[in-house]
Amino acid sequence: MVRIKEEYVMSAAENAEYERQDALPRKTYGKVDYYKPPTKYPARIYVFMQAELWCDRNRRPMGLYQALPFLSREINREELEYHHFNWGLCYHQYERWDKLLSAEAKEAEQLDREMPGSGTEFLRRLAEFRGKYLLSDGFAVRKAAETSDNSPPPPIVSLDEQPEKIIEMLINSGHLLPSTEIGRLLGLEQAGGKRREVIIALRFLYRQSAGEINPGKRLDLVTIRRKAAAADLTSRRNFVRRIYHQNPLFALLEIQNRYPGYSESLLRQDLRRKGNSKKGKIKRGKPITDLRRCQLIKLAAILRNGNLPDNEYDQTCHRIALTEQAHRGRLPIRIAVNVAGQKRSYDFPWRSRENVVKSFVAMANTAGITHEQLAARFREILSSNYSF
Repeated sequence: MVRIKEEYVMSAAENAEYERQDALPRKTYGKVDYYKPPTKYPARIYVFMQAELWCDRNRRPMGLYQALPFLSREINREELEYHHFNWGLCYHQYERWDKLLSAEAKEAEQLDREMPGSGTEFLRRLAEFRGKYLLSDGFAVRKAAETSDNSPPPPIVSLDEQPEKIIEMLINSGHLLPSTEIGRLLGLEQAGGKRREVIIALRFLYRQSAGEINPGKRLDLVTIRRKAAAADLTSRRNFVRRIYHQNPLFALLEIQNRYPGYSESLLRQDLRRKGNSKKGKIKRGKPITDLRRCQLIKLAAILRNGNLPDNEYDQTCHRIALTEQAHRGRLPIRIAVNVAGQKRSYDFPWRSRENVVKSFVAMANTAGITHEQLAARFREILSSNYSF
């Protein structure tokens, strides 16, 4: 649920959800991380809100699983209040620098009111990356500069020439062609000649004009031929597997009509799949992160390794039975903490993450810790969606 607008009448379900979230304790700190993925098209910048809550796998769809932010800042109080209700919002994305700087200028004003000078300094640092990370508006400026009056006129490419001559012209002066002309030539070639090497060269230039490929990179004949050979091999394998699946008995004769000289050894090679077929398919599922199931996996590994004395084997079996019974009964995870002679128990939900519970235990073992600090951390864990 997001922040309620003025004069908006909530339904009974919305009002109950609003009151539930409003009763939860507010966060007092958060950070905002800025990422620039190298492979996304069109080029964009992701702004992750409350970045400390989201784990690495939340950034996997954006191609940022192992990426590091190029800039970070503290979240202001208005953003904290907004994201207290809109807790499902993970990130914003911007494809133009002017929109990003306009949005961040408003947040920088609020930061200046809370911590004088911090917002202005952050906005200055963010603007310095404009020349390093080009978005759609930056590529438009660069393209306009390249096609100014001082630049040479774009070449005239005719698809009626031989493929070798067309590719040579594209390698030498294809970077001077405007994107509209490259798109027109690519459409004509795909509809007419369908020469693979010419299509690969035009696709490279089209992606480069759109900003997906570094403008300083140039075409070369070796790369074009290598990509064309790989595409031909993939096309042949797909055709062979499709024909063999339809008619295995006469597949070789039918394939030889399209590929003269095709042999039975090539047929076996094209039908062979990569990897070891004995292993079978890998079962994929959600990663196991809750404490009790992680403990069961580790205890089962101890039993599989063997070489345990009888008493340790019995103790491990008892721990497995107790842990599994508590997991099936969805019993809370109770952590007893003794600080300065005062003993208190903290009951975590039954599906709490292993790293969250272990971080709480490590904090409880810190010298000089108090129950007030532990209680505050416990409430923060319960109010966070990342804890389960």
